[in-house]
Formats: sequence, structure tokens, C-alpha cells
Amino acid sequence: MRIALLAFEKDAEKLGEIEKYLKIKYETQIVIYRKEIWKKLLDYDCIVAYMPTGVVIRGLCPYLRSKWIDPAVVLIDRPMMHAIPILGGHHGGNDVAYFLEGAGLKAIVTTAMEFSSGLSVGVGFREKISSAEILNAIKEALGEIGYGVADIRAISTVEDKKGSEILGVADILKKPLIFVKREEINSMELRETSARLIGVKNVCEACAIFSSNYGELLLPKRVYGGVTVAIAR
Repeated sequence: MRIALLAFEKDAEKLGEIEKYLKIKYETQIVIYRKEIWKKLLDYDCIVAYMPTGVVIRGLCPYLRSKWIDPAVVLIDRPMMHAIPILGGHHGGNDVAYFLEGAGLKAIVTTAMEFSSGLSVGVGFREKISSAEILNAIKEALGEIGYGVADIRAISTVEDKKGSEILGVADILKKPLIFVKREEINSMELRETSARLIGVKNVCEACAIFSSNYGELLLPKRVYGGVTVAIAR
């Protein structure tokens, strides 16, 4: 993940320790605020801004395209006590805010998923699979354990599937969609499946567990045509 640490020139020096800490995990650079900077910032995965919320919102709004491709945005408040995701919480913003707790900031996370219970549905699928096929597989899997779409807390899949048909499924179901990084999957203690052919231990079970509240697998991997589904809570 590439992070732009955005600040007014007069404040840049204050962010030295934050920059050093973020670099432990992320590719990070301090970017000095200029009026014309906003469009260039879209090339980053996340913007961590040390400036007023209004400046950031007014600056970015004309350039925002879609929640699936816009960078996450995390604000650091003036006293440098809090890290507040205001955009892309499920797409890196919350992770960055929580990581910053190690630098002494408190993450203030407001996305609903962090405060809700329910099922985490992990999904894997072949190329050229339609959103309708993925949706039907999810419904079948839920039905096997006596649940329905209303019980879903989040849908998750491997990061390789960004930009795929799973986006349409999340939009139809109105549920958060989480893309799990390969390194996160491979660091988990899980059985290996045929997913090793694409360089990960597992897809649907790993994603279901990663995005769940308790890490309890309710439905191990099931295959529905070209779609695999697992469910955890």
C-alpha cells in the first residue's frame, strides 16, 4: 500500500515520527499541500492527512470516482491524538488507523461492520464467472446452514479480485466487501487447498475467517460450479 502523508508545509516537520512509523509496514512519503495536489493524490492507496476535515473534503470531492477505486482517507487531528478514517474504511483506511495506534494515536472507526454481528462469507471464483453465479452460490451456501442474505455481515475475497464481478454482488446485497491481502492469507494457520496454484494457501475459508468476528468456521469450503464459498462468524 502506498500512503501519502499530507500536510501544510509549516506542519510537515511534526510528522517525521509518524512517517517513520508508517514506513515499518507501508510505502509512505510526506506530501506538501498545494491547491493543485488533489488529482495527483488519487495515485496513492491511502491519504493520511494532518489538516482540517473541510479542506480535505472540499479538495477531494471533485475528483472522487467510486468507492472501489478511490484512495482511503485517514485524518489525524490537530493534537495528534486520533486517527479517523473518513473514506475507504473497508479498503485500507481502518487498517491504517488501527496501525497508527502503535504510534500513540487512537483509531476512531465509524464503519458499521466493526460494530455489527453476523456472518462473514468468503468467496473464490474462476475468471468469467458472472455476478449472478456468485450471488446464487452465496445464497445456496447460506441455505445449507439455515441462514439468509440478511444474516451477512461482510463478503470477502482475495485482493486479486479487485475490479471483478464481486463488486456487483456487493452492490446488490448492500454489504461491505473486503479484499484480503495474499500475505494475510499466507500468514494464517489454515489447510492448503487447490488455491496454492495461484500462490495462496486457501481463498474462501481464509477470507471468511479473516473478516469474521470470532474466527469460527460454520461452513467449510463448498463448490458451486465455478464458485467456492465458506462461511464464518
